[in-house]
Amino acid sequence: MTDRPSRRAVSRRAFLRRAAASSALAALPGGMLAALAGRPRAKAQPRPDARFLFVITASGGASILDGFLPVVETEVSSLERARRLLTYPEAAVAQPAGSQLRCVRNLGRPGPFRNGYDLEGFLRAHAEDTAVVTVENTSVNHVVAQKRAITGAGIHGGRTLMEAMAEVHGEGLLLPNCNMGAGGYLEPGDAADVPTAARAEIIANPMLFAVSTHGSRGVPRAPGADVIARARATRERLEGASPFAARFASSRLRERYLRLRRELAPDIEAADLIHSLLLVQESEDVPLGAFGLRESEDAAALRAVFPGLGVDTLQTQAALAFLLAKHGVATALTFGPGFAPNVLPSGLPDTPIAFDFSHSDHLTAQNVMWSRVMEAADGLIRLLKDAPFEEGTLWDRSLIYVATDFGRSKERPAESQSFGSGHHLNNGNVLISPLLRGNRVYGGVDPETCLTYGFDPATGEPDRDTVMREGHLYSLVCQAMGIDFRGRHDMRGLLR
Repeated sequence: MTDRPSRRAVSRRAFLRRAAASSALAALPGGMLAALAGRPRAKAQPRPDARFLFVITASGGASILDGFLPVVETEVSSLERARRLLTYPEAAVAQPAGSQLRCVRNLGRPGPFRNGYDLEGFLRAHAEDTAVVTVENTSVNHVVAQKRAITGAGIHGGRTLMEAMAEVHGEGLLLPNCNMGAGGYLEPGDAADVPTAARAEIIANPMLFAVSTHGSRGVPRAPGADVIARARATRERLEGASPFAARFASSRLRERYLRLRRELAPDIEAADLIHSLLLVQESEDVPLGAFGLRESEDAAALRAVFPGLGVDTLQTQAALAFLLAKHGVATALTFGPGFAPNVLPSGLPDTPIAFDFSHSDHLTAQNVMWSRVMEAADGLIRLLKDAPFEEGTLWDRSLIYVATDFGRSKERPAESQSFGSGHHLNNGNVLISPLLRGNRVYGGVDPETCLTYGFDPATGEPDRDTVMREGHLYSLVCQAMGIDFRGRHDMRGLLR
């Protein structure tokens, strides 16, 4: 005799509870339609001129010197000086054959925080599309710097890159701007004239997001669609006749809410996103079929690329980002590790506070987290390259921007292999796209100080007297994505 409920008796709530437990994720996301309005198409599909921006948030201060712009000890004028700077021995630095880029290898440092991915493998696969761009940031406050990383320090009237993408490329999409980030990367822009539909849809739980896209599917013994339609119509009439409706007849907030409920919600249900985005796998504990549900048709391919799907938050975010792009739901997708640790049955792939654990152990935090972030980027790129679109693939229309807060301090105690680092304005970023002139470093680093310097944006040639700011990175992404605005820097030297 078993005390397990029968499939017939299992409620939708129990199904969700089991799904959450089986994936080691949190509960359902709330506020599904909180910030979007406008009349989209009923069928989710990419536009023929589609573009896709993926912002991966390297929270806490990813140091470019510990990722894709390392300084080798022998490049410094003296070994004594080199060992007081953020440099690496030659054996710790890799440069794949045929690549102009180099990286710090997976150091395999002792401790609880580990990831098996090696940046050398990323460059072997994607160097031709990878550009390393130096920058001098303007804040060392996490939230402020994170927001400036996505607004270009306000260069475009305060719009985030994701809002700009949604404005230009999101017309007709159901949820053009989807954000799974944290901290300042979740902040809306400061421009008052950004259309409501371009504002971010916050996704708190990528594993179960799909079930929030339909109001009745998966509910045992739910009424038929015609009954639900009549009930919704009755609700509209009753609410319209209520004292609340009379008192707030001119309320813009109420008007927006009603548009969302009347127009966007039915179109999201009609697009069947509950199936195309559902990442939960059929099992004895999670009987999808008993609820009339099925997992995404892409689930098997996703699990092949992201074996931690459903358990590993970062891999699950990357998987959902791919599905949102493939099915024409969104044009701007943001995801990445925040300051909450990811605990897996196999161990701790993230440090407790992402890259900011560098305060305690710089080399370990940087090496583990760079490995972690670029492993997710690698999987996403492989999926995009395997997804046909028009005459090519989704990757042909995509750009990945690895956004980070700032750099880290450049000095260390002499010869120390275990030390903490502070926040530093000087840094660089990684962008990956077939739209960029990849396999190059734009700018450079002075080995005597480990400080980066800029470049001529019109030619891409290094220029030690030039300082690149957040607005240059913002302009580069926008120019590559075909987004024009007053005050945009001309970054043509970095474009293909």
